[in-house]
Amino acid sequence: MNRTITMNLNGIIFHIEEDAYDNLNKYLSTIKGYFKNSEGCDEIMNDIEARIAEMLQGKVSNAKQAVLMADVESVIAVMGKPEDFAGEGAGADNSENGSGPIGGNRNSYGDNKRRRVFRDPDDKILGGLCSGAAKYFDIDPVWFRLAFALSFFLFGTGLFLYIILCIIIPKAKTTAEKLEMHGEKVDINNIGKVVNEEFDDLKKRMKDFGNEVKSPENKERLKSTIQNAGNFLGDILQNIIKAVGKVTAFFLVFIGIALAAGLLATLFGRGTISVFGSQGSPIHFSLYEFAAAVLPSDLPIEFAVIGLILFIGIPVSLMIYGGIKYLFGIRQKNKIVKYAANILWLGGLTLLIYVGVETGSDFSEEAVTKQTIEIAPQAGTTLYLDLKPAVEDCLDLTYAHHRKIRFGDWTMLSKDENKFRLGYPNLNIVQSETGSFELVVVKSAQGYDKKEAAARAKNISYNITQSDSTILFNSYFDIGNADKLRAQDVKLILKVPVNKTLFLTRRMEKIIFDVDNVNDALDSDMVNRKWVMTKEGLECIDCSGLENIHNHK
Repeated sequence: MNRTITMNLNGIIFHIEEDAYDNLNKYLSTIKGYFKNSEGCDEIMNDIEARIAEMLQGKVSNAKQAVLMADVESVIAVMGKPEDFAGEGAGADNSENGSGPIGGNRNSYGDNKRRRVFRDPDDKILGGLCSGAAKYFDIDPVWFRLAFALSFFLFGTGLFLYIILCIIIPKAKTTAEKLEMHGEKVDINNIGKVVNEEFDDLKKRMKDFGNEVKSPENKERLKSTIQNAGNFLGDILQNIIKAVGKVTAFFLVFIGIALAAGLLATLFGRGTISVFGSQGSPIHFSLYEFAAAVLPSDLPIEFAVIGLILFIGIPVSLMIYGGIKYLFGIRQKNKIVKYAANILWLGGLTLLIYVGVETGSDFSEEAVTKQTIEIAPQAGTTLYLDLKPAVEDCLDLTYAHHRKIRFGDWTMLSKDENKFRLGYPNLNIVQSETGSFELVVVKSAQGYDKKEAAARAKNISYNITQSDSTILFNSYFDIGNADKLRAQDVKLILKVPVNKTLFLTRRMEKIIFDVDNVNDALDSDMVNRKWVMTKEGLECIDCSGLENIHNHK
C-alpha cells in the first residue's frame, strides 16, 4: 500500500497517496507556469484549485478516504492539460510540460460541461435571480423580470417567492460557478480565459474613465461639480448648525428662567427641601430653618442668601441673556454687562466663602462628656432593653406632626422654638469590669474652642427610664436652639456582668450598633432574642444555629 500524505487544497484537507500527490502537484505547477505572466494568475489558480478540490471531494467517502492516482488522473482528464490550449512552445520554460503520466488528446478528458442555476452578480437589478434563471434556460432575462413584476401586483406573492428563491439559489461567486451558470465546461482553458477577459475589461474601463477625466471639458465640469457639491453641503451644514443653535438657545432660556424662578421662590418664598421618608411619605424642611440652625448666631442669614443669589443667579441670568441674544440675532457685545456680571459673581463667591469660613470655625474643636448610670434589675431576672415609641410608630402624638430631614446617619426629627430633636443614639453592649450593670452615656459636640464644645456637649438632653427590670431608651436626644447644630451625638455603652442575661426587643434594632457577640450575628439578627454575657462575650440563649443565620439569607 502506498504511503499517504495530508494536503490542504483550497482550505479542504485531503489524504492522498504519495504518487498521486506528486502528480497533482506537478500538474498545478505546470498550470501556474503557463499563467505566470497573466495579471489574474492568482485568481486563475484559486478558481482551478477550488474546482479540483470540489471534484476530489466527490471521489472520497467513509469507505474510501484516500485520494488515489486514478482519481487525480480522472480530475486532470476533466480539467485538461495546459499545453493542449497554450500551443507548443508556449510553456517552454517548464521542462515538465510534455512529460508525466498523463497522456492522450483533449477529447479523451471527458465532458465537464454542465449547466447549473445561480444568481448572476454581473447582470442584476436586485439579487440577480432573473438573470441567472434566464441563463439557465437560455432565454432573455426580461421575460423573467416581467413575470415577477406582474406577480408583485396581480397575485401578491411575487415578493415573497423572490425572497425565498434568493435565499435558496446561491450567487455565482467563483469563475467555475459562472462558467456552470452559462453551461460552459469548467476546465483550465475556460477558467483562464474568463479571468483574463475580466481583467482586460476592467483595464479597458479604467482606461476609458481616465481618458474621460483627462479631457479639458470634463476636468472643468468635474471641478465645477465638486465646487457646487461643496457649497451645497456647506449650506446644509450651516443651516443645521443654525437650527440646532436656535433650539439649544430656546432650551437655555427656558431652563434659565425655571432655575431663576426656583431660586427666588426658594430663598424669598422660604421654600423647603422635599425628600421621601422610609415609608414613602414626603418630608419638608425649611431652608431658612436649616440655615438658622447651622449658621453662627452673629452671622446674618442675609449674607448666605445674597451670596447664593449672586453665585448661582448671575450665571443663570447670563444663560438667559445669551439665549435671547442668539434667538433674536443680536450680535452687539456689551462690555458693561460682562464686567458687572463678573464683579457681582465674585462678590457672591466672596460672601459664600466668608459664610463658610465663619461657620467652619465653629466646628474647630470637639469635646466629650461622660455620665455613668447604675442599673439595678431585680435579682435573678433578665434585664429587658426596649425603645420608647418613636415618631415613625405614630404613637408619640406630641411629635407626630413634626417634620424630619435625614442626612446619612444623622436625622432631625423635629424643631420647635426652643430645641432641636435629633436621632438616633448608638448603643453598644460590652462586658462589665464590675459585678453590676452600668450604662455610660457619652455626649459629644463641636465648637469654636474646647470650652464652647464642652458646654454644648453637656447641654445635650438624653433620658432613659427604668421600670423594674425594663430599661426604656429614648430614640432621640434634644439640643437647645442657642447651641446650634454642631455635630452633637450620643453614644451609649451598656456594661453587662458575666452570667447576666438580657433581652433585646425588636425596636432596639434602631439604636444598637455593631455589637460584638459569640454567635457573630448581625445587629438585625440580635433583636427579639435573649442573650447571656459570658467570658468570651454575648452569647444567644434561645437561638440555636444563629451563627449561620446570615448564610441562609
